[in-house]
Amino acid sequence: MNSTLLAIGYAFCWGMGVTLTKVALSAITPTTLLIIQLFSSVLFLITVCWLTAQKLPFSWQHLKQGVAGIFEPALAYMFGIVGIQMTTASNATLIGSTEVILTILLAAIFLNERLTRLKLLLASISFVGVSLLMLKDVQNTDQSSLMGDVLVLVGTLFAVFYALLSKRQIATAHPLQLTTSQQTIGLITTVLCFGGLSLLNPVYAVSAANISLPFWLLAIGSGIMQYALAFLLYLIALQTVPASHAAFYLTLIPVFGVTSAVLIIGEQPSFAQAIGGCLVVASSYCANRLTTL
Repeated sequence: MNSTLLAIGYAFCWGMGVTLTKVALSAITPTTLLIIQLFSSVLFLITVCWLTAQKLPFSWQHLKQGVAGIFEPALAYMFGIVGIQMTTASNATLIGSTEVILTILLAAIFLNERLTRLKLLLASISFVGVSLLMLKDVQNTDQSSLMGDVLVLVGTLFAVFYALLSKRQIATAHPLQLTTSQQTIGLITTVLCFGGLSLLNPVYAVSAANISLPFWLLAIGSGIMQYALAFLLYLIALQTVPASHAAFYLTLIPVFGVTSAVLIIGEQPSFAQAIGGCLVVASSYCANRLTTL
């Protein structure tokens, strides 16, 4: 499959998944929603593995391959959820957009990928575009928490570590089996962490009581889209493109997020957000077209 279509695919799944998650959070607590989403993702991937290969990737060798799942979705999303509760959504999105720059820098250090001025320029343009996308939220914000910002940044670093480790693994692993193993390890890690945290603070307790059927379906659907499909497409893309190249398309996530919010929730983007979206799309397009990267 064309690498550009794959990249747009995982950005779309993550962006749409964010909007669906926002809707689901109106009736489901963050910890409960994350567990439902991850469980739905793992169950979906297990089913696909069985239907396509008639076997399950649960051997000790497969589970060891899934160690990157500790970084993402487990730690990255756990830190992100707690951080978002303490800071603003706009700050969290802006901090998350630094993943492109961090991936470029760390990929040059750990994966020996070429670091060019053009990459840094396009990453900067992407960051400006995301900033404009979130400008409306920033103007409507009263306060934010430094601790929340730090937690979101730590979660973003975990996401970068996941990308770097997965880039090394995908050279010899099957994308579907690797995604399933990573999501399984991520689910186990998340359950254990939330279980321990709930003993210290009941706010982290997981409870599926009083969730209506429509929100159950929403949680399951968003989990399959945001975790199973998005991560699978991302790993397939990593087979053929550098990690720093694939990172540029992550900036399309807020573009799809804003667009889906307009269509599903009825939010109205500002002119600045439209300009920001154009900058993000343009930088991603240039990153794909220019072979000098």
